[in-house]
Amino acid sequence: MPIVFDSTAGTITGLSVGGLSDGIVDAGTLADDAITAAKIDDNAVGAAAIADEAIDEARMQISNAGTNGQVLSKQSGNTGGLTWADSGGGGAYSDWLVKTANFTCASGDQLVCNHASVAFTITLPAGSAGDTIVVANAGAALVTIEANGSEKINSSTEDGTLPQGNSAQLVYVDGTIGWFEV
Repeated sequence: MPIVFDSTAGTITGLSVGGLSDGIVDAGTLADDAITAAKIDDNAVGAAAIADEAIDEARMQISNAGTNGQVLSKQSGNTGGLTWADSGGGGAYSDWLVKTANFTCASGDQLVCNHASVAFTITLPAGSAGDTIVVANAGAALVTIEANGSEKINSSTEDGTLPQGNSAQLVYVDGTIGWFEV
């Protein structure tokens, strides 16, 4: 009998497979190690063919156990290349800090200044291009914004002031402009 493939029906007839009464090969007739990753064509298994929750951390070869709030990160030196890691805030800014007295800030700081009567000074860090600081004055006292050493604020060597209810974001540009208010 000739072997015939019917592409419309998706069937093959005339094929004799030893030991199979119906000529059908299914999971029950395959050896446990008969199909390996090397025998599966690229893109042969789509998302629709993967059972829910079939891919877990162990199958992804994540190198450690994560905790709430962590993100999955590429780490080429680890098993599988993936590891759970702290997100590091996820951006350019730190959490908001409330200050009531003189303070020297760091790039990425977000400050709320709050003192009812005593003026104080926020000293900017030594700047590098792209560094940023946010300062808001929620208190009644005047806040002075002081540049680090000989650095400038808005191209001037004069300190800035921040009255009650005002805020400013400063970005360090270069040695000529210094910290620029945006």
